[in-house]
Amino acid sequence: MDVRLTGWKAKNLRGGLRDVDIDLGDNPSRWTLIQMPNGTGKTTTMELLRATLNGVDLPAKTVRELRADDHVETGFFEARLLVDRQPYRLQLELDFRDGSATPWTVQEKERGGGREEGRNLPADLRTLLKPALTELFVFNGELATDIIDLTKSSAAGAIRALYGLDTLESVTKRVDSLIDLEQRRAAAITTAKERKGINQLKNAFDEARSTNARLEQQQKSTSARLVELEQERARLQADIQERMSEDAGLRAQIEALDEKQQEVDANAVDLSHQALEALRRPAYVHPTLLARLQNLGGKLYELKLPETISREFFSELAQQERCVCGRPIGHDERDEIVSGAQRYLAQDQISVINQMKLALRESQGDPDELSTTVASLQAQLDERRRIKAERDRLASEKIAEGDEVLRKLREDVAGLSDEITALSGTLERLTTKDPSRQRALRLSWETNQPLCEIELKARDNRLQTATRTRTFALQGEKLKAIVLATSRQALDILRERVRLSTNDKLARIFATEKIEVGRIGGSLELRTAGLGVKGGASEGQKLAIAYAFLTSLLAEAPYRLPFIVDSPAVSLDAANRREVGALIPDFFNQMVMFVISTEREGFAEAFYDRPSADVCFLTVTPKGGGSVDIAEGLTAFKAFHAKEG
Repeated sequence: MDVRLTGWKAKNLRGGLRDVDIDLGDNPSRWTLIQMPNGTGKTTTMELLRATLNGVDLPAKTVRELRADDHVETGFFEARLLVDRQPYRLQLELDFRDGSATPWTVQEKERGGGREEGRNLPADLRTLLKPALTELFVFNGELATDIIDLTKSSAAGAIRALYGLDTLESVTKRVDSLIDLEQRRAAAITTAKERKGINQLKNAFDEARSTNARLEQQQKSTSARLVELEQERARLQADIQERMSEDAGLRAQIEALDEKQQEVDANAVDLSHQALEALRRPAYVHPTLLARLQNLGGKLYELKLPETISREFFSELAQQERCVCGRPIGHDERDEIVSGAQRYLAQDQISVINQMKLALRESQGDPDELSTTVASLQAQLDERRRIKAERDRLASEKIAEGDEVLRKLREDVAGLSDEITALSGTLERLTTKDPSRQRALRLSWETNQPLCEIELKARDNRLQTATRTRTFALQGEKLKAIVLATSRQALDILRERVRLSTNDKLARIFATEKIEVGRIGGSLELRTAGLGVKGGASEGQKLAIAYAFLTSLLAEAPYRLPFIVDSPAVSLDAANRREVGALIPDFFNQMVMFVISTEREGFAEAFYDRPSADVCFLTVTPKGGGSVDIAEGLTAFKAFHAKEG
């Protein structure tokens, strides 16, 4: 699908949109630069283009804020599109009195064409023009930060929206609705008594489901709060360390304690590994275990197992004329011996068991190794506590000398530690799967998520069985699993493809600092080549990174979309402007850019030498009273700064 923007029109709107009609032509230029001073309606135009295209209802307050002045009662906005060579006009009629915004669609039809109320677009186009995707090509400047912000999910959301993965995942919701419909259909044809029972099961299932959702949300919020508190405690502890190190008399003692702490931690790690290795070898755990293993190996030898019960013994016996007991072996006896031989061990199995016998009989090891290792580990842990106590003593002495800053820091750490302990207990009660801990804490399905999931599954099974939809539901779950697995795999493939393409563009944009995308999770995780994770980026870098990501994303999309952006280079330096201006436009069939005069240097200049048939320069100058003058051509575009000044 190929979508082009051919223009827009506004009437009675704030800023410079009192009476504006921008016509890009029936065959718009590939690149259009619209130069306007600040305050003449660029941001409002972007917001209205976005709202008109994605069809989201505008709040009454937002509508009223669009009015040009207190004397107008209605307003109007229209976006004109060319979709696969078919013209569409999407309109918004704005009533400032009641704050309403009514959508209309105008299109050419063979019969009964004209203007229709509502957003009457082809199904593919309606799916395409949804909010998450519209923000990508009618570019919201805040998205540049969201794409890199680790607390957001804009990058992954953009990939899902553009390639329709969110639509694919909606299949799972449709499956759930079909299962629910089948359950209600089955309930509707049962007797009143059965229907009452099904309703009871349904209510019980809904109760468990809502409880599970509550516990899951509680777990997420508790985990997030724990991370925040632990980060804050680590920061305060670092401040305490720095504060105490400022005292020349304590610095040497603190450095010695730090060195000892590192040594103790390293020893504790090594001893922990040794203890685990010993636990994996029973002969090293306790003398009684060693003795029992050796005794078992000896008994297997005494009984001559497993040779006396090998399958081959009975197979060979079936070939003899007489049994070992002296009785003749006939046809029936031979068949019975051969069939019975299957119950005994084959030679390959015997080989394995013989190796076990040998290992058991020759089991040896130092049974005191584990206890010795554990004792050494305990000593290291005691030393760790002693070091902590020594740190506390030094801090207490400094506080006693009158260091109020240090006292306040320690009080804050103590308060955080208490809260962390309480939250850790809460999180354990919510998440523990250990039956012994669940019993000790007296947990139930209403307070523990693993128990709640078990209860939810049991109630779900009872409900599905009662409504005779068990098989149907299982098939639905299989389908959902396939859809989700497909979606995840597709997302992983697309993420990597977009990441590599983004890094190729970043290498051309950032010539001095080698910034690249290390991973696309919910957001773009940045790194500096050879130096690891990059903690942050300047506003200009974020914008350039966002452009590189979006051009990589949209370049291989199954749709051809216009890229509309406000102030595309205002936060970039001149060098990066030139790189962005030279690189990005080539990835779009149509690009509409709202610029201010300061963006001409570096960015707009990149378009001066491009073929005139491919570039349209528009200069919008306010005339007063909300009206504007629109001049076309490069000469007026270059001279705009003189008029502005």
